[in-house]
Amino acid sequence: MNKGRSFLRKVFVFINIFAAAGLLLSYAAAYISPGRFWFLAFFGLSYPVWLLINTVFVLLWLVLFHKMFFVSLVCILLGWNNLLAIYPFRFSDPVAGTGARIRIISYNVHSLYGNQRDVIIPETKSRVTEFLSRQDADIVCIQEFFAIGEEYTRTLGKFSGSIKLDHYYFRNYQEFWNKTKINAIATFSRYPVVREDHFKLPDHSVYAIYTDILLNHDTIRVYNLHLESIRFGDDDYSFYSHLTEPDKEKTPISEGSRRMFGKLRKAFILRATEVDVLSRSIDECPYPVILAGDFNDTPSSYSYHQLTRKLTDSFREAGNGFFESTYAGKFPAFRIDYLLHSKHFTAGAYKKFNVDLSDHYPISATMVFHP
Repeated sequence: MNKGRSFLRKVFVFINIFAAAGLLLSYAAAYISPGRFWFLAFFGLSYPVWLLINTVFVLLWLVLFHKMFFVSLVCILLGWNNLLAIYPFRFSDPVAGTGARIRIISYNVHSLYGNQRDVIIPETKSRVTEFLSRQDADIVCIQEFFAIGEEYTRTLGKFSGSIKLDHYYFRNYQEFWNKTKINAIATFSRYPVVREDHFKLPDHSVYAIYTDILLNHDTIRVYNLHLESIRFGDDDYSFYSHLTEPDKEKTPISEGSRRMFGKLRKAFILRATEVDVLSRSIDECPYPVILAGDFNDTPSSYSYHQLTRKLTDSFREAGNGFFESTYAGKFPAFRIDYLLHSKHFTAGAYKKFNVDLSDHYPISATMVFHP
């Protein structure tokens, strides 16, 4: 009997060490570019799983009065910054201070297809427009803005008028010869736009834009991002459904997992390149910065870590919630949409809106500008 217990304890110790190593590798994923060691990005993506396993081991060893509980406890505490990105511990409400207040919204509208692709686009567009018009925001950053049927300046003019933001800049992901089609990243502003530009890697789509906005007598720069998507198709979602609903007809696991693994790897590497370019632009920017958008990546990722080296996450500063997700799609919930800012701003409020108009939830932050 004692031999059996001793063997079982050794097995648990081995699994605990393996889980602790996995947790440490998930931390390393934030610091090492997937362009160098792409496999670490998978550990970063699975950080919540490693965290959960190690938490279970802490509780198990405490019950058994075994010193091994220190192993997982220390590993968990080493990732304190990762924990704060999941749940921002605060003992008092954030104080934004005095200065010009800016309310900014970021929203990936899923090309106005709603949460699925079987809806009528004009109806969703009307509901999105109505939602944004009620928010009285100063700046709205939209990803996957889609419209077709009339000349693009009329479309954008109508939309900006509806949400009461007269100034805007947009850039299509790809150039269209058809001037009645828009599929773009777009930023709308209450304040004048004095300069704009976009970011595009060779042979790839536009993935970010920036607008320099005149706020009273100061210029601020707003980056609007849509980093590389994993680009899962219907086959991938079908394969995932087969894994979670075993009664359905199955795609071979080796085939489905290999396909999804390859798409994840490609997206990790491409996002790292995009983020490195953006980081250099932010470092060289002479103005206070707000950065908004869909990172398609989690707070334990290289993308998030690089972009928060000099910028503050509004959720960490003023948000609430545990494992707060901004993605409403079929896969497990993650926070992949962000509002970041430079030291010239302080976030006094952060909110996620639980509206079913897209496969993402809109987020907002109210910031005080102190140049």
